[in-house]
Formats: sequence, structure tokens, C-alpha cells
Amino acid sequence: MENDFQSLLLSEIELHTQKNSDKITPKNLETLVERVNEDMRRKEILSKHTPAIKQLPNGRWYTRLNGRKIEKTNLKDLEDIIVTAYKGQATTLESVFDKYLERRKVNVADTTWQKDIRYFNTYVTGSVLGSKPIASINLDDGYAFLNHCLTIKPNMKKKYWNNLYGFLSQMFQYAIDQRIIEKNPICNMKPKKDLFSPPKITRDADTVFTKTEQSKVVTLAEEDAKKTGKSEPLGIVLLFNLGLRDGELCALKWGDIEQGKRGPYIHIQREMVVNVNELGKANGFKVLPHCKTPAGDRRLQLNLKAIQTLRQIKEINLKRNIPVGLNDYIFLRKEKDNLLNATPRSFDPRLRRYCREAGMEVIKSPHDIRRTVLTNLYEAHMPLKKIQEFAGHSSLKQTMDYIRITDDDLDMMQYLNQLSAEQPDTIISFHEYSRDYLELNTVEQI
Repeated sequence: MENDFQSLLLSEIELHTQKNSDKITPKNLETLVERVNEDMRRKEILSKHTPAIKQLPNGRWYTRLNGRKIEKTNLKDLEDIIVTAYKGQATTLESVFDKYLERRKVNVADTTWQKDIRYFNTYVTGSVLGSKPIASINLDDGYAFLNHCLTIKPNMKKKYWNNLYGFLSQMFQYAIDQRIIEKNPICNMKPKKDLFSPPKITRDADTVFTKTEQSKVVTLAEEDAKKTGKSEPLGIVLLFNLGLRDGELCALKWGDIEQGKRGPYIHIQREMVVNVNELGKANGFKVLPHCKTPAGDRRLQLNLKAIQTLRQIKEINLKRNIPVGLNDYIFLRKEKDNLLNATPRSFDPRLRRYCREAGMEVIKSPHDIRRTVLTNLYEAHMPLKKIQEFAGHSSLKQTMDYIRITDDDLDMMQYLNQLSAEQPDTIISFHEYSRDYLELNTVEQI
């Protein structure tokens, strides 16, 4: 077996050097070794497969696999099916997780694959779903896994399960891509809602700032900036005028401010995110040279308030000997003699303090400011597609999830009246509307 491996590896190296003029690098060699191991595994599986592969008079190839007749025109296609089936009998979610994670680290944000590790370690490791051959997993195993998860987290909400289910589906998609299985075995899971804890009821009003609340918070932030001589409080003011993610706010540079035909713009082109190490542990923050998604890269026109606020920030930075060059970050903080980036933690606690000082019943977050801005734009009748572009969302559905519609029932009547063939010239008053309802109700009773 060892001689076979060496012979195959030498053949692969010779073939590689014939096709490529470059020398064998450690990475090339690692790839070739992996390919040879895969070829040997394939040959081993095919040598042990029974009954033998046979060719029919019509030239097609066939065999029996788990009692089922498999027939293919091409011999390699038939062999691929056999190898996939045998691999699946020995391959589990636990055995492929490391390889799956390697791919995820390339394709998704650090916080996403970090969450995958948490889900896997908490729920999959040690479960039947984790140790059972992937090719043998069925829908019943999916429901058994759900019950297993509910014993670990009895108060699980449906939204949490949806995230966990999405993680599993990604793992099964990896298995499909590796030709271990042909389809997701739990794709038809439809658990009852009463299995989960009911979601916390949050009023729309609790997730957006009223005009009065916004005014009070902005005033408190501006007063705090004057009192402390720091620029971070003014970041809250910018959020109310730009609707940024807090990570985007932290990553702004002075060179991002550009002059356009309609006035100054600010180019959102990078983002600060949690720094995740190789073990999946959070370790501070880092600035990505790009946005969360391609849609996040956008130019936002600056209103007068935003321009004035940026000027104030620059004045504060100059007084504190903080550099304001084109490549310098707008929000920098001094710790002793060191200049450090402002982080989301520079803004969230401040905003919560301002909410308390403003006497607000519900303490809100920077994300609630973002909801407020998008809701205000909607109520100002900005087209939805424009709001989506402003927010940097990949889909309109994301944008709609942020908008809190605050119209009351009488405002709704303005739209409902448009459905009538006989549209009233003016909107009827509440008293007229109530009177007509009472008369209608009386007629029905008669």
C-alpha cells in the first residue's frame, strides 16, 4: 500500500511539473498528497464494493447498491455514486466539521463562523445527529435532534431554532457539495410553534426614538461634547443624521468626505467588526477594508446638521492634537499618550446614559437610532428603493424589517378611501365616520 502511494504521488508530481513550469511548493505538495489519498481511498472503496460492476449489452453500466439497481451510461458516473455512498456510511457531521469550518472562514464574516462553533459545540457534539453517518440521517433524526436541543435550552424561541436550523442546513449543503449525500435530509422539518417559548412582545414605539426623545438626546450629546472636550458624544448626533451601523461610524476617515455635484458626501466603504481569533474567541475589534456586504459600500449626502457636526469634531480633534489627515479616522480616542480607534463601546454606553438622563422609559441602542432614521425617511415619503440604498441593505425585505409604521387608523382611511369608485373630495372627520358606523350598526340590528 505504501509503495502504491509513493508511485501515485511521484506520478502526480511529474504530471504537475509537465503542466506547470513553476517548482513544487509546500502548498502544491499538500494538494497533491491530498489528491493521492483521495484516489487511493476511491480505489479501496471500489475494490470492496459488491456485487461487481457489470456492463449491459447496450453499453450501459450497472450494479446494485443497498438492494437498489443503479444504471449509468458512463462508468465514472456509476463509480462516483458508489464512492459517495460508501463515504457517507463512515462520514459524520463531527468528522467533517473542521473541513466545513475552513470553508466558512473563507466565505463568511468572523462572527458567523464563530456562531457556528458555538452551535456545534453546544448542540451537535455528543448528539445522535453528530455521530450518526450523514448518509443515514433522516427526518425523524431531525426531530429527535430538536428535542435534544430543547433539553439543553428549554426556553428556546422559534427565532433561535431557525438560526440553529440554518447552521445545520449549511453543514448538510457542505455534505452535498462533497457528494456525501444528494439532498438535505431535514429540509422538510416543520416543528409546531408551541414547542418554543413565545417571543418577547416589543412595541414598535420601544424601538424608535420620538421626535422629542431624539431632540433631548442630541442636546445632551452636544452638551457632553462641550463639557468633556471629546468627539465621541457627537458620534451619536451623526448617527441620527446618517443612520449608520455603529461599526461603519467607527471606521470613517476624513478622506471619506467627498465633494459631489449636489454638495458634500461621505463614502461608506469599510466597517469595524469584532476580532475573532482562530479558536473562535472574541478579542477586541478590527477594521475591515470593506463593508459587511457589497451593498454597504455607498455614498451618503451630508445634510447641514451632519456637516456642522463634522466641523465640530475636527475642531475638537485639533484642540486635542489628534491628527485630522485624509487617512486618519474621524473618531480617535486618547489613552495616556496613545491614540486608539473609537469602538462601538465608545458610543453604546453613552447613548444609554443620555436616554436615562432624558427620562426615557425605554433605554434604546445605536441600532434603534438606525431604525428611527429609516422610519423617518419612510414617513418623509422617500422611495423604498432609495431607503434601501441609503441603509446599505442587500434586500428590500431587510429595509422593511427596520421601518416602524406609525400611522394611526384614521391615516389608514386616507388610503382605504382610494379603493372606492366614489372617492370623497375631502377626508371625513372622525365624528362623521363614527356616526356612519353607528347608523350602519343600527340598520344591521334592525
